[in-house]
Amino acid sequence: MHVLVVGATGYIGSRLVPRLLDAGHEVRVLARTPAGVADHPWADRVEVVPGDAQDRAAVTRACDGAEAVVHLVHAMDGPGYADRDRAAAHALAGGAAATGVQRIVYLGGLQPGDDGRPVSGHLRSRREVGDVLLAGPVPAVVLRAGIVVGTGSASFEMIRHLTELTMGGPPVLPLPDRAWNRIQPVAVDDVLHALTGCLDLPDGTNRAFDIGGPDVHTYRSLMSEYGAEAGLLRPFPLPVPLSAPRLTARAVAALTPVGRGLAGPLVESMRHELVADPADVAALDALIGPPPGGHTPYRAAVRRALDGAGDAGPGSSDAPGSGPVEWETTDAHDVDAPPRAVWSVIETLGGEHGWYTVPGTATLTGFLDVLAGGPGHLPRRHSTGPPRLVAGEPLDRWVVEAVEPGTRLLLRAEARLPGVVHLELRIHPTGRLTSRYTQTLRFAPHGLAGRLAWLAAYPAQRFVFAVMARTLSGVAETRYRQLVRR
Repeated sequence: MHVLVVGATGYIGSRLVPRLLDAGHEVRVLARTPAGVADHPWADRVEVVPGDAQDRAAVTRACDGAEAVVHLVHAMDGPGYADRDRAAAHALAGGAAATGVQRIVYLGGLQPGDDGRPVSGHLRSRREVGDVLLAGPVPAVVLRAGIVVGTGSASFEMIRHLTELTMGGPPVLPLPDRAWNRIQPVAVDDVLHALTGCLDLPDGTNRAFDIGGPDVHTYRSLMSEYGAEAGLLRPFPLPVPLSAPRLTARAVAALTPVGRGLAGPLVESMRHELVADPADVAALDALIGPPPGGHTPYRAAVRRALDGAGDAGPGSSDAPGSGPVEWETTDAHDVDAPPRAVWSVIETLGGEHGWYTVPGTATLTGFLDVLAGGPGHLPRRHSTGPPRLVAGEPLDRWVVEAVEPGTRLLLRAEARLPGVVHLELRIHPTGRLTSRYTQTLRFAPHGLAGRLAWLAAYPAQRFVFAVMARTLSGVAETRYRQLVRR
C-alpha cells in the first residue's frame, strides 16, 4: 500500500515510518522542513513532499497517488494550536477526497465522560479533528489514546522527570487533587501496532476506537509505579486541595524537558478521568488482532523505556532532555604526543601510580565511600604484572566497563552513591605526532538525593578531574619527549 504520513518527524511518526516500510508499504511524508527528514535513519527509504499540513494545495499534492494517509499532526506549540489543527484537518479531508485516497487514520486523545467539567482545550481540539475527518467523504479511523509510554513521549517524560525529581527525597509528597484522577496509559509499541493494523481494516470503516493498556491508574500511581520500576524510594502521597494548573504547568516546564506551551495543555487535561471504553478495545482487537504478546502492562512499558528497548527507547526526533537524566562534565586537551603515548599513561592509572590529580584525593574518596556505606577498601589494581586494562576487572574504586586499546577507556565507579558514575577517557589523533585527550565524567542521578549529591560535589569534582586531565596530558608529553631524546 502507498501510505502518506503527515507528521512523520514527530514522536510517533518517526517510529511508525520504519514499521510501515518493514511491513512492505511504500511511504511518502509531508514535511514543512524537508531537511529535518534527513536526520532520520529511514530518510533515504521514503519520498519527501515539501509543504505545510495546513496548506490545502500542498496536502493535495502529497495525497496524489496515496491509498491511505496517517495523520499525526498535533500542534500544541503555543497559542492558537486548535486553529492550526483544525485547518490541517480540513486540508487533509479535502485533499484526500480530491485525489482518491481510500482511508485516513488519525491518532487523537481519549475523551472524558460527562463529569460536568468543561473539556480541556487540548482534548477538545483532538476530538474536533477526529470529528472533521469522520464527517469527511473519505472513510476515517480515529484512534483515541491516553498517555503513551515510551522515551520521548511528552506525557511520559513529564512523569519520568517529576518522579525522578521528587522521589527518594522527603517522606511526604504533596500532590494536587487531580493526581487522583484515573488515566489509562498505553505502550508506544501497542500504539504503533494499532496504527499499522488500521491500514488493513475493511473498506468503508469509518469510526473511532479507544485504545489503552490492560491497567487503569491514577496519575499518582503512574508516578509510584514508575518509581518502583526505577528503584526509587516512594514517599507517602499527600493530596493538596489546590490544583493551580498554571503554576503547575510552569513547574513542569522548569523541571522537565516538556516546554511550557506543551506542559500547559497536558496539565489542563489532568482534570479529567481518561479511561478507554473496553468495548472499543475489544472491537479493534477483533479486527486487527491484539499486539504481539498481548497488551503491554504499564510496568512492563516503563521497564522497556528504562532499558531503551526498541521503539520504547530513544529516537532521533525526541525532544532535548528526553530519557534518563544524565549530567556530564568534559575536559579536553591538545597533546604534543601521538595517541600511543597518551594511552601508555592511561594504562598505568590506579594503584601505586595514582590518578594524576590532587594528592590525597584517593584517600578522601575512600573515606567518603565508607560514610556512604560503600566498601571503602584500599586502592587496588586490576591485575599484577605489566600494566593492562581488562573489561570487567577492578581498577581501584572503579570497574573497567569497556576498553578500546589506544582509543577509549570506560570506567564505572563502585562507590555507593545515589546514582551511577562513569568516567570515559578518549584519544583522537590530530596529526602524525599529535592527539587530543578528552575526559568526560557522567553521572545519572537516582532520585532527589542523586541531584543534591551532584550539586554538592560539583565544585570539588570539577577541580579534581580538571587537574587529572591536565596532568595526564602533561605526563604523556613529558614521557614522549624523553623517549624521543633517547
